[in-house]
Amino acid sequence: MRNLERIFKRPVALPTISTVVLDLYEMTKDSAVPLSSIVKNISADQVLAAKVLRTANSAYFGRSGSVSRLEDAISTIGIHTLRTTIITNGLMKAIPAAQGIDMPAYWKIGLHTAFMASNLAAKTDHDRDEAFTTGLMQGLGALLIHLVMPDQAKEVIQHVAPLDFMNRREVEKDLLGFDNAEVGAELLKRWKFPVAIQKALLTYSNVEPLPDKLGQLLSVSSAFAFSVVSGLDESSVAERIDPNVILRLGLTQDWWAASRDRVSASVNFMIV
Repeated sequence: MRNLERIFKRPVALPTISTVVLDLYEMTKDSAVPLSSIVKNISADQVLAAKVLRTANSAYFGRSGSVSRLEDAISTIGIHTLRTTIITNGLMKAIPAAQGIDMPAYWKIGLHTAFMASNLAAKTDHDRDEAFTTGLMQGLGALLIHLVMPDQAKEVIQHVAPLDFMNRREVEKDLLGFDNAEVGAELLKRWKFPVAIQKALLTYSNVEPLPDKLGQLLSVSSAFAFSVVSGLDESSVAERIDPNVILRLGLTQDWWAASRDRVSASVNFMIV
């Protein structure tokens, strides 16, 4: 049995994302699907419907308290924010708390990674939804290790910060024979997520050869997220990113400054 199968031989312990969420996410990507059908499906999930309305009424969109219909809410937030809300809400419902993981910090890192990846995608002409989803999914493998193998996970975090997904990889390889990125990619394969996202998880920390563009977006956004949520100074972000990636993506100090504020505002309205 491959080492990785030690995780997946216990399906009862594995989180599952709702097919309703995935179907609804796909509906929003099909321009032929009428808005009324999307509204009907969102209305069937009271938690999601409330989240969409709360997002539309947040100070971020300047419509505080004035939006009461889902149709108006979707028009206010736009289709991209609707998709990010759907996938974030679905994932948060699917993932249980894991021993040894600070879950509020986990979601802050995940959302910072996702929104920064989306900003980077907009700058580099890449699919924003794919980038957002990739960032949000990055930590799944680490969570799964903690859920299924809590004793071994406890040993891992004696050597590295629990939410430092990049630096966990080497420690996990040594102790477990596999790493959190491999676990996350395998879970997404079983959830039938795009191969491009699976590949980005596996390769984002590569130095030679460099990962593809989606992997590079994840490399930068995950370094940013870990540093911000951990309270590290700005120099720590650069230390965690291959300078060749920064050069290829054309990132400047002005762009970083604007993006930090934009990402922080996006995370704040998503976690209220």
